[in-house]
Amino acid sequence: MRTLNKNGRFNNNKVEKSMLNLKKTALAVLALGSTAAFAGTMGPVCSAVNVTVPCENTAWDLGGRALYVQTTGVPNLGQQTITVGNTTGTFGVNPQWSWGFQLEASYHYNTGNDFNLNWYHLRSDNASATGAHNFGTITAPGEYAAATYNVTSASGNVAAAWDTVNMEFGQHVDFGENKFARFHAGAAWTRVGDSGAIALNGTFAGTAYNQSTSYSQVFNGFGPRVGTDLTYDWGNGLSIYGDGALGLLAGTGKSSVTNAGASFSTSQTRVVPELDAKLGAMYTYAMAQGDLSLDVGWVWANYINSLTSIKDDITTHDFGVQGLYFGMKWVGSVA
Repeated sequence: MRTLNKNGRFNNNKVEKSMLNLKKTALAVLALGSTAAFAGTMGPVCSAVNVTVPCENTAWDLGGRALYVQTTGVPNLGQQTITVGNTTGTFGVNPQWSWGFQLEASYHYNTGNDFNLNWYHLRSDNASATGAHNFGTITAPGEYAAATYNVTSASGNVAAAWDTVNMEFGQHVDFGENKFARFHAGAAWTRVGDSGAIALNGTFAGTAYNQSTSYSQVFNGFGPRVGTDLTYDWGNGLSIYGDGALGLLAGTGKSSVTNAGASFSTSQTRVVPELDAKLGAMYTYAMAQGDLSLDVGWVWANYINSLTSIKDDITTHDFGVQGLYFGMKWVGSVA
């Protein structure tokens, strides 16, 4: 029951006490929550990185690289194998390291856009092999039963060819201050192939024997190609980069072989997947007229099931190259 005070108003002591207790309880809960929130170590603090494109600029660049590469994936470049009856003899032909080149030119425009044209070219040195092999006693029909076949001398040579022209439309993107990317799409034309010959001299059942075989296989294709070039800038003009691309080439594969005067050939239309990559380092020097860049790295390229061999039987196999490159590029702005 409330009572009147001397001013004629009701006493609110109980109400005031209840409100005071409620405020104390709220403060206690708030203090407890704050203590729990700051207990232990502070969580990670993240900040977003701005993704930007360069300011509008117009420029040209010209570049060239020397290639010192080795062909891969082609069985005929690895060895020459001769089979007589149920016995096989192999004469080693190691793929040679050969010199080639790459040339490129680009036009840069708008905010980080570019048009790039580049050409890779390789003609491998002939890889040759000589040797002798005694196949021993073999089973042959008629008068040659249990005869001895001996190759007194064998020689072989093979050569490879690689040409590819890439046409790319690119977009440069900055991820912060020292990480950059270039996304590109376009088309590629490629010609790959190898050719060779092998000659055998020996005796078969006491009779002089000689045989020669020559072959050629080549693929021409054209199709779309996309890729990404990633760069990390270390500062002071030094950067490292990794480039990767893939393509799909539609074209024709042709093969021919001549053996003991008889010739055989085949032609097939096919679609060939292509993969290529580069890993390298670059140093850029700012000149009064443009920038000069020096780079060195390693290149890989592979064309899956691009070649058809009918040397022994009809089979398909890859053609690839891998090896060192080094060169330079000049970039000059257009006023």
